[in-house]
Amino acid sequence: MASARVDHTPSTRVSIPEMVGIGFPCDRELQRDSLPFPAGTRLISSDSHWLETGDVWTSRFPEHLRDKAPKVVRTPKGWNIEVGGRMRFPDIITEAQDTFECLPGMSEVEARLADLDAEGVEKELLFPQKVLSLIREADLEARAWVFRGYNQYIASICAQAPDRLYGVGIANFWDPDAFESSIEEIRALGLKAIMAPIMPGQRPDGTDILYASPEMDPFWSAVEKSVLPFCFHIGEAVKIDSFGGLGAHFLSQTGGFRLNWGALTFGGVFDRHPALKVVFVEAGINWVAGAIQDADLAYEAFHPLMTPQLRHTPSWYWFNHCYATFMTDAAGLALLDFIGADRVMWSTDYPHNESTVGYTRSAAHAVFAATSEDNAKKIVGETALDVFDMR
Repeated sequence: MASARVDHTPSTRVSIPEMVGIGFPCDRELQRDSLPFPAGTRLISSDSHWLETGDVWTSRFPEHLRDKAPKVVRTPKGWNIEVGGRMRFPDIITEAQDTFECLPGMSEVEARLADLDAEGVEKELLFPQKVLSLIREADLEARAWVFRGYNQYIASICAQAPDRLYGVGIANFWDPDAFESSIEEIRALGLKAIMAPIMPGQRPDGTDILYASPEMDPFWSAVEKSVLPFCFHIGEAVKIDSFGGLGAHFLSQTGGFRLNWGALTFGGVFDRHPALKVVFVEAGINWVAGAIQDADLAYEAFHPLMTPQLRHTPSWYWFNHCYATFMTDAAGLALLDFIGADRVMWSTDYPHNESTVGYTRSAAHAVFAATSEDNAKKIVGETALDVFDMR
């Protein structure tokens, strides 16, 4: 007997029907007053983005380094980063990003707030847009000022809407002598979280930076002392110019943070730094269930062989130290019993192509449809308010 044909058209496979055929963010209509929420609901985006335009670096760089200061410049293809007279991004990436970077709210506070108001978002946490392309800057003194200047810049942006916009600072992750002062400055600027790259590269001596290594304990101690959550965010090493590369790259980026979470957990980082909070941003939440299941399996199967020996099962560290963010994730929401409703935070990812711009209210409503009202209120806002101290 022949099996029945299953319809796998896009409208049946995406999380939110309004996503189908909606187009690029610059062409979308905002989802305005509609779809009321239960009383007391607060929509908080735990992951949004800001384009670094204007004088981000030149005036903030020391005079002897100003010829090395990057500039975000508008080209015929879109926004690019110029360093030393050379453009950092190839045209294919610049053109792809211009499908959302042309939104006024990408780099103008007043326009951003108008978009938030239209779609009912009260507050958002701002991650960088282009600056992470400079994480491999060879001149380490200039690299330190790239991130320090950015931190000062994003703090100045958030100061224009202090009860709506909150920034994430990029820490010095390669110089042990600068760990503590870098993180102290992030906190002093009023930023609400710390980030560093998923793939940190090498130290000045050419050895690999391994986040789980005891050599990085001074870094994690400084993060822990700051009481700020630490974030990993997808989006590094963008390469979409191969045949089929765009879709494959997206899948690799949203494939989860197994390696980072596994390294911190099995490397004993959470045992050595019991107050540490780590947030895995923009890769969705469906990866978490499989990761903690496989981690516990590895722990039981190989525990006597592992170094260091852990104080708890790996899943314990997830439920006591970690969080993940998502925009739309029907599969992940169906696995909340395995992931933990208190471990996940909704976001709009404004204004990326995969963001909820144009269907933000529907995306948040999908959370209420998937779980209890109390859980949903935590997921769409309350947890982020607490984790990032945005109350």
